[in-house]
Amino acid sequence: MTPRPAGSPTASRLLDAPVDHWLTQVSQDALRDDERRRDPGGCAVRALTGDQRAAGEARRFTWSTLTYWELTPLLDDAVLVVTELLSNALRHGLARHPARDASPHPLRLGLLRRGGVVVCGVRDPGNRVPVLGAPDRLAESGRGLHLINCLSRNWGWTVPTAAGKAVWAALPCPPPAAAGGTPSREAVR
Repeated sequence: MTPRPAGSPTASRLLDAPVDHWLTQVSQDALRDDERRRDPGGCAVRALTGDQRAAGEARRFTWSTLTYWELTPLLDDAVLVVTELLSNALRHGLARHPARDASPHPLRLGLLRRGGVVVCGVRDPGNRVPVLGAPDRLAESGRGLHLINCLSRNWGWTVPTAAGKAVWAALPCPPPAAAGGTPSREAVR
């Protein structure tokens, strides 16, 4: 799989829009044509702090959202992907950025469910794009994007602007009824 930046000409305006709008735009690159035509199955957004509390908040938010959406088989992979996206945002997108101290919630986490895909996205104020490099075998870090690459159907980022960028990953998932949960209203009709 090859990571790719979001190619939409409107990507530069994503970070100025409400967070659900940038997440929907990100999904245009993450979803296939047939999935794009479907109405979103759900969208959830959370503002996050730029400190050590963010990871725990992001994991709890992802866990509760996917449980509510009856996608429990996806929980472990999604929580890991969100944790890695957030770790990269904290380390590379926020570390030396003035927004770290200027805003109590400089990061945004968004989850979008559409058809058989959940798109996880983290928005940060940085302009450095992610690079999938070769990790040092003895290093204690540097494998996050490799995990994202292995667990997701595809991943990428929006074009960086003065406001920052969003990094996203699309995870394949079974429909709620097939996942072992209670069928949704749409599935019962």
